[in-house]
Amino acid sequence: MQICQKCINLLSVLTVDEQLFPYRGRTRFTQYIPSKPAKHGIKVWWICDSKYAYPLRGLIYTRKLKNERETNQGERVVKELAAPYKGSGRNITMDNFFTTLPLSDFLLSWNLTTVGTLRKNKKYIPAEMMPSKIRDEYSTVFGFQ
Repeated sequence: MQICQKCINLLSVLTVDEQLFPYRGRTRFTQYIPSKPAKHGIKVWWICDSKYAYPLRGLIYTRKLKNERETNQGERVVKELAAPYKGSGRNITMDNFFTTLPLSDFLLSWNLTTVGTLRKNKKYIPAEMMPSKIRDEYSTVFGFQ
């Protein structure tokens, strides 16, 4: 991964997402994700340069230990992947698995901004951003901090 990071001059926007590498062998961390084209495989989280889709860092998901409940997995992954870019002023774009208000606040303390979708069942979403009969159909509301 260090070679990957040295080969590119980073732009200002990074992206965090997951990828499932097709694999049907036996490992304790093989995943089954029915929504993916290859349903069985090894899951890797990536932080990539947005313009070139160039992978900068990756984490292989090796599952949690038995009887151990992992909370805020998305936050942990983003913090780990974004750590080398602390203080760089870059933006990180992510989907609703990773995006939380506490994570955005934390990354802002690292001088990193975020763009992401939110799951509508999160308790910290302001009421004016929730679906409403008053607002026009198909309208959009944006929040800025």
